[in-house]
Amino acid sequence: MQPADVSRSTLRNLYPGYFAFVMATGIVSTAAQIFKLQAFSAVLLFAATAGYAVLIALYAFRMARFAKEMREDARTPGKAFGFFTFAAASNVLAVRYFSAGDTRLAAALAAIGAASWLALTYTIPVGLMLGSTDRSLGPSVNASWLIWVVATQSVSTALSVFASAGGGQSALLAFSSAAFWGIGTILYLVLITIVTARLLLSSMSAEELTPPYWINMGATAITVLAGARLLAVPLPGHLVVLGPAIVGISFMLWAFGSFWIPAVVLFGVWRYGRGGHPVTYEPALWSMVFPMGMYATATDLFGKAAGLPWLPPIAWAESWIAYAAWVIVFLGMARDLFWRGSRPVRL
Repeated sequence: MQPADVSRSTLRNLYPGYFAFVMATGIVSTAAQIFKLQAFSAVLLFAATAGYAVLIALYAFRMARFAKEMREDARTPGKAFGFFTFAAASNVLAVRYFSAGDTRLAAALAAIGAASWLALTYTIPVGLMLGSTDRSLGPSVNASWLIWVVATQSVSTALSVFASAGGGQSALLAFSSAAFWGIGTILYLVLITIVTARLLLSSMSAEELTPPYWINMGATAITVLAGARLLAVPLPGHLVVLGPAIVGISFMLWAFGSFWIPAVVLFGVWRYGRGGHPVTYEPALWSMVFPMGMYATATDLFGKAAGLPWLPPIAWAESWIAYAAWVIVFLGMARDLFWRGSRPVRL
């Protein structure tokens, strides 16, 4: 196959959730910033920004040339929720740029994140609700559905960091952040029930236990992070009573997310070991790296916000696992981009 044919095929079948690369790189950059690895954090921020720009161009080209395939992905329950990685990536970058002091770029990215969340929510999930009912609790259901939760909580997080800056709109921003946090929390409880039911009640092959099952934990982690950010801003009016509830619910979700870590590790052992799946690079691996970085960041910030001094050391240790995972997957992706042979790219 000629390089031009490879490029055309790649764009035609471009993974809907590839913005998970930006999510993973952005949140690992945030973790590195928190733990004083400033040079590494800056390199990751550059990589995330470059990836964001390149992916926007690729998806725009795909929309122009392969609109039919893109619409088909949006109508396929097992793939459609991957598009929410764009909203989440925009907000992860917004928060990281806010912490770097570039508030104008952060505000633009947060606006894109919120607008894309709104557009995607009322086209993809609602479109699936109003579309064909010829679906079962089978292959259509997977952990990628939880990216909807991640995107929702990313909006909450971005709103909180802007509310923390003060100003005339801080009360409205805090109110909106609390509303999105509530929506995301309820969405997680609903969707994790469906995903867990799929795991328990349907036969799962090694091919189906994909890396996005790490989002079972990652969705709790970003909910905890959003809760920690929300605790850092004054809530308006009687919403101040939500403070203890945010602490309690965030702690329960942190514990539940921690509970998922051994399970998803075992999923990977079964997939690549007993299941015989080759250890190769695939874009979905970024949906494994993101939860690792998010767990480290959320654990540190929540521990500080809730006065739990034993959580930051856990976060520090987890951050090194996230750094290592990012480097390994990035090297696999880089090799894959320049590989034009017929063999798979092995990590």
